[in-house]
Amino acid sequence: MRRTYHNGHRHSGKAAAGLALAGAVMAAMLAGCGADEDEAAVSGSVQEQEETVETADAAANETAPQTQDSSGVEIADIDEETRQQLTAELLEENEKDTSVMEIEHATRGCVFGVPADFRESEETPGLYVTERYPIDASMIYYEVLDRDVSMQLLTEEQFREQAEENLSAAYGEDITVQVESFEDVEISGYPAFRILCSYEVSGLTVTQLEYAINADKSYMITYTQTSEMDRMEEYKASAATIKVR
Repeated sequence: MRRTYHNGHRHSGKAAAGLALAGAVMAAMLAGCGADEDEAAVSGSVQEQEETVETADAAANETAPQTQDSSGVEIADIDEETRQQLTAELLEENEKDTSVMEIEHATRGCVFGVPADFRESEETPGLYVTERYPIDASMIYYEVLDRDVSMQLLTEEQFREQAEENLSAAYGEDITVQVESFEDVEISGYPAFRILCSYEVSGLTVTQLEYAINADKSYMITYTQTSEMDRMEEYKASAATIKVR
């Protein structure tokens, strides 16, 4: 297993964006017909998905006041100080980790090991595919989102609904997500989620293991495999090495 380091400045977006972008990449892989064409399709698909999310968010911000935080909790159109106070109260009421409200240390990114036969895509930073790609469509995707302390309020049901919406948009068809586990964990002293889910598409079962770390930024690491290749033990070994710097 090779160790890789990523700095902490990539994308901005919402809590379940990791699955959306990973889904866009997987959709391009499943639709492609050749390795070189697939690499271009992967890069274009990710860029298109990011632009779509950013454009939609910008339009929403211009046309309507914010009524929900990223976890789906209803909020008023209030100033940031009051919003932070209400978020802290909601965290306490729901018995969630409130330490995320006190994080001040500036992190530099995540470091983690990847299986020996994975290589980083030249077209898409943070995307790791196998040397046998596209025959083996397994992949690991890393991204950085803006800090959002309200992400700590995310529930399993809210995650499932948002993931289904994002993945359906990425694949262009209705996707039903089965959440097999949704756990609160801690990585390098920061609160995090460990989420294992799966869905059916193009006759394949796609399984994704995601780690969402809530530090001064939100770090997302998504491990993806299809029913044609079981790499879950390798993924778990990689995940055990994740550290925030």
